[in-house]
Amino acid sequence: LLLAGIFVVYIGRSAVPLVLSAALLALIVDPVIRFLVARLRMNRTLAIVITYLFVVALLLLLPLLIIEPLVEAANFALKIDPNLIIERLISFIQSVSVQLQSHPWLAGILNPPIESMLKALNYSTSASQTSAPVVQMSVADLSSRLGRALGAVAGFLGPTFSGLASVLFTLLMALQMTLTVGQYKNWFTDLIPPGHEPELILMFSKIHKIWTGFLRGQMQLMLAVGLLTWIGGFMIGLPQAFFLGVIAGFMELIPNVGPVLAAVPAVLVALLFGSTHLALSHLSFALIVIIFYTMVQMAENQFLVPKIMGGAVDLPPLIVLIGIIVAADAFGIMGALLATPMIATGRLVFRYIYGKIMEDALPAKPKNDPKTNR
Repeated sequence: LLLAGIFVVYIGRSAVPLVLSAALLALIVDPVIRFLVARLRMNRTLAIVITYLFVVALLLLLPLLIIEPLVEAANFALKIDPNLIIERLISFIQSVSVQLQSHPWLAGILNPPIESMLKALNYSTSASQTSAPVVQMSVADLSSRLGRALGAVAGFLGPTFSGLASVLFTLLMALQMTLTVGQYKNWFTDLIPPGHEPELILMFSKIHKIWTGFLRGQMQLMLAVGLLTWIGGFMIGLPQAFFLGVIAGFMELIPNVGPVLAAVPAVLVALLFGSTHLALSHLSFALIVIIFYTMVQMAENQFLVPKIMGGAVDLPPLIVLIGIIVAADAFGIMGALLATPMIATGRLVFRYIYGKIMEDALPAKPKNDPKTNR
């Protein structure tokens, strides 16, 4: 059965991300449905319908809420002059090179790579400043460009409709999973051999707790870190604080490495544009931004993660990092995002199987057994 299941998954591997997304959505909305049923005494079917209508409304409202900040961030990014970035980087490297002259032994080590970097940056600026040749467009060139433009439009509309269809099918599959979860439980319970039902039900309840706890905690952590970064960035005058807060929130999907990656664009923005509130140099403000993101990371590790995530996924950080790298290489971004609960589930199943094997292989010997005393 295991080999047959692996073969079926291999045949339908293109649909695996869609099914996984539907299963994750069903797990995310499950606590909401249970709350409506248990606390508000609502009918389960009505609670499911209300919950999924709320999900649909959220999916429709979310683009409307973020489209204005997204357009503002895009316009902000378009105003960034690459030559200005290179010039400031050259001046910064030159200042570092001047300061190294007071340390001859360190300058002897770092001067060759610094000179190579300066040559490469100066070459890039000179290449970008060369004027483009004047091009005379003929009718054939115009028709060719028009054809390419229409092809680009078709290439954009195709993935757009495909993405909308994927979202629709994900919602329908998640709804079907939520409605028929009781039937699947009964069907699976009938397959359990007699005598093993209590321990297997306990193990699968622990697996369910791992996944629901991880997903719920991850969403709360993303929201908390995003809001904290947005409010703190706005207070210190960080340009595009809202968009940088959104980036910081989404980067929480990548444990350990995500917060470091989220700090990179914030530091670059601080170096290029400085603060809108504080009268500081760009370099000093960039150092303040680094300290701010470090404090956010410390607050997350000391207070947010223990309180929000709890013991849902209790794994060493090194194991999680290695698992993310391996899963990303094998299964792409979906594997990287789900590596942590998958490792925790695998550890739980391995411990169960190992315990059963060792229990059968090394049974406890009674103390007063006359056979053992011979």
